[in-house]
Amino acid sequence: MTRRSMSTAAAGLVLGTAVSLLAAAGPAGAAPSGTSGHATTVQAGSNVRSGPFLVARLYGTTTKVTPANMDCWLEGDRATAGGYTTEIWYRGTVTGYPYSNAWVWGGNVNVGADPAPGIPRC
Repeated sequence: MTRRSMSTAAAGLVLGTAVSLLAAAGPAGAAPSGTSGHATTVQAGSNVRSGPFLVARLYGTTTKVTPANMDCWLEGDRATAGGYTTEIWYRGTVTGYPYSNAWVWGGNVNVGADPAPGIPRC
């Protein structure tokens, strides 16, 4: 009887730890959900703008990798950074910026390819 109680207690401890770890990993680092766009992230140091142009109004610059939800892409100003060049810009919502139509240069949006599969053209 003691042996079975110890096994049950150990299983309960493991399950409790797993649930705690899952709760700790919760939505703090997750991309936004419940919207119609493509959940992704934007790199630290990315400019968030009012349009797909280098001269468009600057809403701000991300200070860390930031969750975002991109609705669509468009060809805008061509830019080069870190050896990567593209004219693709993504429109959507970047967490921490109260603008639902924010634009971020494709080289700063973590989608894998420009334009990203699954994100429609605007």
